[in-house]
Amino acid sequence: MKKLFTILTVVAMTTTVSFSQISDRENDESTYLLGARPEAGNFGFFFGMSTVDIIALGDNAWNESGIPLINVKHYYTDKLVLKAGVQVWKKRRSIEGDLDDNGGSYKHVETDANWNLTLGSEKHFDLSNIIDAYIGLNGNIGYERSVRTTNTSVDANNYRDDEGSNFGITYGLETVIGTNFFIADLPMAIGFEAGFSAKNYGANKYKYEWDEKYDGTANSGTYYTSLIDDFEDMSGIINPNDPGTQFTELTARRFDILPIARVTFTYYLKQ
Repeated sequence: MKKLFTILTVVAMTTTVSFSQISDRENDESTYLLGARPEAGNFGFFFGMSTVDIIALGDNAWNESGIPLINVKHYYTDKLVLKAGVQVWKKRRSIEGDLDDNGGSYKHVETDANWNLTLGSEKHFDLSNIIDAYIGLNGNIGYERSVRTTNTSVDANNYRDDEGSNFGITYGLETVIGTNFFIADLPMAIGFEAGFSAKNYGANKYKYEWDEKYDGTANSGTYYTSLIDDFEDMSGIINPNDPGTQFTELTARRFDILPIARVTFTYYLKQ
């Protein structure tokens, strides 16, 4: 419900602004003038959700917050559009419980966060007031960060705490073919984009710091595990009950080329 509320809030705010602008056009010509087809000098606010975003929102195992892809478009010419955007996500989930009747406890928490800045351009072909076809090229850079903590305790003299974290810079390119469908004479369009994304991931391993005490004897240390959870080598898989192979040193690399599909909503402003 919280995830759905985040999306509906953005849509509601955008719709509210659009109707207020329409009212301004009719009653005060000195404010924004609106029309269906954007032209050179116009701006547009672009809201998009990819198939990956939609699947993530449907995953009830995570408590998610953030904003989907939001771009500001500038029509440099009637057919050339420059744009910049940002995407921010944070999600968290946990599991905890009692191990026995003697006070033993277990708790595992996972937190993921990412931030992404996108710069791009679009080449438009159809200048009709109904359908708008284009091709686009976008570059992106950002970061990803994850934290994993596991605490197992029997009593004050028998416990183990593991805390793993990672941080990495991400960057990539995407190419898309898109179409906008203008809504009547309103300054709004609904569209669809499809293409491919190439992305390099910098955060591919966890560094764990552990601390334990067994019958009053304390120990601590450091180990590494793989963040990439779809290796055929099953020893690299991460899950709450089995952190996979623990390495004293580890190098892990990931570069993906994947198809993307995105539903879009754009609101335009003229001055």
